[in-house]
Amino acid sequence: MRNYTIIISFLLLPIANLFAQTKDTVRMDTSKPRIRDLKEVVVESRSPVRMKGDTVEYNASQYKTKENAVVEDLLKKLPGVKVDQGGNITAQGERVGKVLVDGKEFFGNDPAIATKNLPADMVAKVQVLDKMSDQEEFTGIDDGNKVKTINIVTKKNSKKGYFGNVSAGIGPDGKYDGGLNINSIAGEQQLSLLFKANNVNKSGFSAAELIKMLSANPELFNSLPATAIAELSKMKGVHIDSDDPAEKAQLARPTGLNNTQYGGVNYNNDWSDALKLRSSYFFNRFTSRNSFNYDRHYLLADTAYNYLQNGIALQENNNHRGNAAVDIKLDRYNSLKISPAVNRNTSDIKSNRTYRSYSADNTLLLNQGEQVLNSNNTNTDATADILYRHRFGKPGRTISLTVTPEYLRLENKGLNIAKNEYYNLGTKDSINQQTTGHSDNYSLNNNLIYTEQLSTHTALRLTEQFNISQGDYTQLAYNINHLDGQYNELDDRYSDIYNSTITRNIADVALAGRYKKFNYTVGLSVENSRLKGSSDAKAYRLSGYYNTLLPHLYAKYRFSKSKQLTLNYNSNAVLPGLNQLRPLEDISDPLYIRKGNPDLQQAVNHSMTLAYLSNNMYSNVFTNAQLRVSTIRNQFTDQYTIDSAGKQIISPVNANGYFSGSLHGERSMPFGGNGSSLTFGAELAYNRYPSYFNAVADRIRQWGITPDINFNYYPITNLSITLRGNASWNDRHSEANPGTNQQYWFLNYGLDLMAILPWRLNADAGIEYYTTTGLSGAYNNTVALLSGGLSRDINKRFSLRLEGHDLLNQNKSFNRLTRNGYTEDRQNNVLGRYYMLSLICKLRHFAMNNPSTLK
Repeated sequence: MRNYTIIISFLLLPIANLFAQTKDTVRMDTSKPRIRDLKEVVVESRSPVRMKGDTVEYNASQYKTKENAVVEDLLKKLPGVKVDQGGNITAQGERVGKVLVDGKEFFGNDPAIATKNLPADMVAKVQVLDKMSDQEEFTGIDDGNKVKTINIVTKKNSKKGYFGNVSAGIGPDGKYDGGLNINSIAGEQQLSLLFKANNVNKSGFSAAELIKMLSANPELFNSLPATAIAELSKMKGVHIDSDDPAEKAQLARPTGLNNTQYGGVNYNNDWSDALKLRSSYFFNRFTSRNSFNYDRHYLLADTAYNYLQNGIALQENNNHRGNAAVDIKLDRYNSLKISPAVNRNTSDIKSNRTYRSYSADNTLLLNQGEQVLNSNNTNTDATADILYRHRFGKPGRTISLTVTPEYLRLENKGLNIAKNEYYNLGTKDSINQQTTGHSDNYSLNNNLIYTEQLSTHTALRLTEQFNISQGDYTQLAYNINHLDGQYNELDDRYSDIYNSTITRNIADVALAGRYKKFNYTVGLSVENSRLKGSSDAKAYRLSGYYNTLLPHLYAKYRFSKSKQLTLNYNSNAVLPGLNQLRPLEDISDPLYIRKGNPDLQQAVNHSMTLAYLSNNMYSNVFTNAQLRVSTIRNQFTDQYTIDSAGKQIISPVNANGYFSGSLHGERSMPFGGNGSSLTFGAELAYNRYPSYFNAVADRIRQWGITPDINFNYYPITNLSITLRGNASWNDRHSEANPGTNQQYWFLNYGLDLMAILPWRLNADAGIEYYTTTGLSGAYNNTVALLSGGLSRDINKRFSLRLEGHDLLNQNKSFNRLTRNGYTEDRQNNVLGRYYMLSLICKLRHFAMNNPSTLK
């Protein structure tokens, strides 16, 4: 007898029948099969990267990070995303200006707070997108004001519960690093508490609100710590003037010995679609001790000498900021959004330095001096955006009004004591002066926008902006009275009481088209600006009246779902600052005296970006390229004049001939399997700008090439290797002073290893190299920063970590600045070798999920 089993499947339901065959008969077993329902099983298998519309989405589980890593460590692993030494994030070739958590703002608009503090193991997905402005989301008309945004999507099981880390670390010589980060999520409600403190040069500075103060008083820039400058450089629309891309990169590298405490609370809640709240409070305290040695070289056709200075600077900065946004949908046609913000910043700076000037061959001492400079600045800024939006019954017809009142108060007090000796003249001078100042600035900005749908594909947008700003300023300088030792002798040369009024009116007409593959917005603005200032104390009047045509264009063409080409052209007018106009001397540096220019005109900027983006979700190959071009008419630049005593008088002037262009390309691709990826790119940059020294007009041309590579490799499951490197080659030429021509390199490259070991151990090690060539003498160096760490899980909640930084004790800071008529090589003290033993506690508590669901 032979037995046969026949299985018939219908709708995945198997039926088994047993046949028995004998010589004469065939019997079939027709008994009812036993059926049992199984519980649902979900098995997810995702590609590391995929496209969702215009959004690139990374599956975080495919990228390995070290134990207790933060989001920043995860971002460094993602193809097409780069994070530099200062925490600045670049995605698809563009600077990231905003980081969201589950679609909501996290401590305002500062990306670093989220990326440097949120634990990486709570991230399910990372989404990269171009976030539209509030107006574009409301009207549907592309305005080109998109911000490259990263949205951190937390894991599904963290939508109800809390998570975070608490850590405490100590090391020799009083080193410490610790804090807490607790996040609670209950549906649409988010609550985050944050506090961190360290004295190992980790920054928590947030400078998002400082740009408003700097626009009113550019001199505040000089009192900001390097970390604040690095944060400002991240912001969309902020340009920190520098002729050298390597110089910008060096800004973010910490110098000095820094002590930081920062923290705050963030609360978001969407009670319903009609009522949403975003709110946060953040504080930062930053102290720094920095010793410096600067070597400046002037090589001009009629003037050549060397200027050296060294000293020490102490700084304390305290910043408090709070912001909120309440979005209310009144009904289906009307909504109201109110966004108040308050920022208060205080800084105390104390510096003590000596300086001297030599002939070009360093054989003849021309002058020397010493200075003690103390300053205290307090800045308070309060503002609120009030946005009303109305949608008419006709589709595409909308009107919105934004009213923004603002109050800015600046207070400062300084002490300047200096002694100088001029050997070529046989003279001496001295300063012993105290300065006090305060200002109150009130402004009201109004923006009215009307849209009308003209046809299926075409819409009209009309915009009217009216801004008015009024300020009252007092600056008083008192010399010391040698009879009683008090600062009570008013110095009229450096004292002033003045006021200003600035009005701007901008009318814009724009036409927008939206097709299946092609979107565009083209428009023309007419800007009318008036600036008035006066001083009864100094008997001067300042005025300027400007009418300017400002075209703009935004266009996007989609070749396919994964390929697109974007063109963005903008123009804007920049009024000179009041302190650039006032004919008053600033003697805070006795050998470099600044004086305003009442004849300064407004500058007009034109910039264009052409960007190509390709994301192949099937092969995980990403390509992006950007061509950027900008030119400025009546650019603000400094004119230098040296007198017979060796002092420089510096005044701003308008100049034409400024041009800047760059071509950047980048490609990311998988390497083997297991999530390994290779990213390489390069940038070619060209800058041309005018220069004026001792009435000699010059034109500077500078080329720069910056290649870079990032290789994330996972040879086995428990081992991760990251190789990265970038180089910046600079070639600078002067038409009037060929002696200042120069070429030099900045190189930064490194290797990181991470391994999961037996006995619940996790190990990581890395080495970072900085190499400078083409600088002066001892400033050419290679610095190798070796670090490593070993972590062990005590249980599911607690772990211990031992780490060492700069194990070779080689950390040094060398940098080159290239300015009008000179180059300066800088050396600052930096944090050296240190060790840290830390106890980390993971906080994890979530509502139970369906245990049969596999994730």
